[in-house]
Amino acid sequence: MRTIIQTIVAVLALTVLAPGYAEEVQQNFFTKVDAVHVQSTIDHMVTGTKDKLETLVQFIATPWIDFSVSNKDEDCLARNIFYEAGGESEEGKAAVAIVTINRVKDGRFGNSICGVVNQRTVIIRQSIHKKTEMVQTGWFGRPEPRTQETVVIKHVPVCQFSWVCAFVRHPSARDERWSESQRIAQEVLKENYGEYRDKFASALYFHSTGIRPVWAPRKKFVARVGGHMFYGEHKQN
Repeated sequence: MRTIIQTIVAVLALTVLAPGYAEEVQQNFFTKVDAVHVQSTIDHMVTGTKDKLETLVQFIATPWIDFSVSNKDEDCLARNIFYEAGGESEEGKAAVAIVTINRVKDGRFGNSICGVVNQRTVIIRQSIHKKTEMVQTGWFGRPEPRTQETVVIKHVPVCQFSWVCAFVRHPSARDERWSESQRIAQEVLKENYGEYRDKFASALYFHSTGIRPVWAPRKKFVARVGGHMFYGEHKQN
């Protein structure tokens, strides 16, 4: 290693100075710099570069979609694109698909594409129904109004994607929007749209621009595309 450093210094000296000064420059360099320190610095640089290269190789080798995808999952992704963004631009459609994939990778919304798309929760809604009837009290009493209260409990399903709870029909094969949604689903599953994947890397939620969900202020705004607003989670400190 010392020989390599000497050679580099000599070359630099020959390039910048007159040839007669090359040996003198080498001697001055090594009298001022501790060779052990130089070796330590170079070893640190090599090690750091190796770690960075290993990290880069690992990043490249790790696929964006690291879970299994079936033909049914592909169909679920295409239908989600169609019903949520059928009238949107290609970016808008791709963004919905990326959010769907991000949710699978996140793990809180389902462990497959169809699991995420079809995810629903059941909320309990309680209401009180009042009914007033005229009731006669005693043999000779006059009828008096009497109100009875009945507690009614309903279990209401709430879908993560509204069209799932709407029980819509499968898209028509003659619908160009469906063909486009299928194509974009395939492109996303092939891990294309790198620019969009970077842009929406943190996106987990979206909503129509015509509404303002109560959860929106608690999320981190990512971007607006066409008629949708996209959000991610705020980073925890």
